[in-house]
Amino acid sequence: VATDFEEISAVITARHRKEVAQRSDLPGVGDFVAVRPSGGEGPSTIEAVLPRTTALVRKAAGEQRPQLIAANVDVIFIVTALDRDFNLQRLERYLALVRDSGARPIIVANKSDLRHNEAETTDQIARIAPDVPVHAISARGTKGVGELERYFDGNRTIVLVGSSGV
Repeated sequence: VATDFEEISAVITARHRKEVAQRSDLPGVGDFVAVRPSGGEGPSTIEAVLPRTTALVRKAAGEQRPQLIAANVDVIFIVTALDRDFNLQRLERYLALVRDSGARPIIVANKSDLRHNEAETTDQIARIAPDVPVHAISARGTKGVGELERYFDGNRTIVLVGSSGV
């Protein structure tokens, strides 16, 4: 266990770098790691990445290699906006990404105050994701935001994914 911020700035051993099959196997956001304390002035050393319970991974931009976004996440809020930018195909891509991660997907449809046919749109979402809870909210007016509080019960790690501005 790191005892101060100096020890937290750890380096990865050359041996560990050679052992990983791909870059996404290196430590990332949310990972638990085995650390060898420096015992002195230098940085501590990350010896191993502990087994992940979940891994949110995508293809790196312009490449075929995987890129770790976050590890050990319990719940992922897929946030979409019910404005002009609403796109079911994009939402399906996010759902596939989250399902592959092993985390529980929750769809959060924000900007419900800007959609005249909110019920029709949430029904469309429910048809492509019948087993996923859908929450229509208005972050500006706080409508429906309280419904999300139940996902924070217990010791859970939650992340949000979505397009810019949602």
